[in-house]
Amino acid sequence: MADKLRVGVIGCGEISSNHVLGYLNSERYEIIALADLSEDAMKDFDAKYSGYDDYKAKHFTDAHEMLDKSKLDVVSVGVWDMGHAPMTIAAAATPGVKAVLCEKPMSDTTGNAADMMLVCRRNNVKLAISHQRRFLPAYNLAKDMIAAGDIGAPRLITTFARDGLPNYSSHLADMYRYILGDPECVWVMGGVERETDQWARAVPIEDKALGVWGFDNGAQAMILSGLTPESSFGARIYGSDGMIELSVDDLKIMNTTSGGWQEHKPDGEFAKYGADNFEMIEAGSVQAREFARWVNGEIEDYRGVAENGYKALEMVHAVYESARTHSQVYLPLKTKSHPLTEMIDSGHLPVLYPGRYDIRNRTLRGENTTLDTKNV
Repeated sequence: MADKLRVGVIGCGEISSNHVLGYLNSERYEIIALADLSEDAMKDFDAKYSGYDDYKAKHFTDAHEMLDKSKLDVVSVGVWDMGHAPMTIAAAATPGVKAVLCEKPMSDTTGNAADMMLVCRRNNVKLAISHQRRFLPAYNLAKDMIAAGDIGAPRLITTFARDGLPNYSSHLADMYRYILGDPECVWVMGGVERETDQWARAVPIEDKALGVWGFDNGAQAMILSGLTPESSFGARIYGSDGMIELSVDDLKIMNTTSGGWQEHKPDGEFAKYGADNFEMIEAGSVQAREFARWVNGEIEDYRGVAENGYKALEMVHAVYESARTHSQVYLPLKTKSHPLTEMIDSGHLPVLYPGRYDIRNRTLRGENTTLDTKNV
């Protein structure tokens, strides 16, 4: 086995904690360095992970200093959305860095996401986006069942979400493509409501949304976000000869030969079905192990490549673009800025109930209630 990969982590919040747990569980990495504006955030990582032999993190309050001094193989980017592009680009331009794992959504705009891929290609750095649910046993089982024709031709996927399309539903957009075998999304139709000044990680989000996607294999997917009390990272998948009820832990299938619902509760490779935090432990650990194999050249294909992350971001931004242009939008998306921001700035979506608030400000430290954008 190749030597363990040396990891530096930029942004020490709850998302990066999931990255680090996966790295350590996979036993393919050493955590060498942390970078965060908050020393307390880095100390929290020390308290949580210092019992692991592969946790050897030095602290930096400047990410560029960490990149310059730490001789890293892999960089994890777990800052807020607007920081994804500058931090990924800085990591990719650092000599010796082989790969970047960036949190979803890939960036705040598709234009910035495209720049991330450009600079990584230019510097021969592999780029992945952490849509970690691609690595869940139930998702893989659903994907295999659909590919085997167990529900006939897939027709429609329905999902329920909340908290803004890029923030929450980029995971669902990625899930549609994954379980269907990664077909291309060819068109999108959607509508949004934004009566409050709501944001997620310093990016404006809608209050409610409805989106429909069409794929080149003939399937469609639909999302209702904020329209009902229901939300999950599961799905209801309808085919010509059956249906699947999918959750992050298990699934049920009913088809023409099942004689009713059949329930499947697959174990993971790192966690057993029903274990505490099963989803995050299993998904993050398998993601990290496969990422290491890809970085080291042990495998050629990796299911979390940046192109998939870009397509998930493009799909949710296309819902905004459909609302902005009052039309069916065909992909690839031509608008490279943030279509919801364009609607807000143009007066297309006036706030009826003023008072800006960020649903993720609970993750900030000390007296901060807004992101320090000068230092992302």
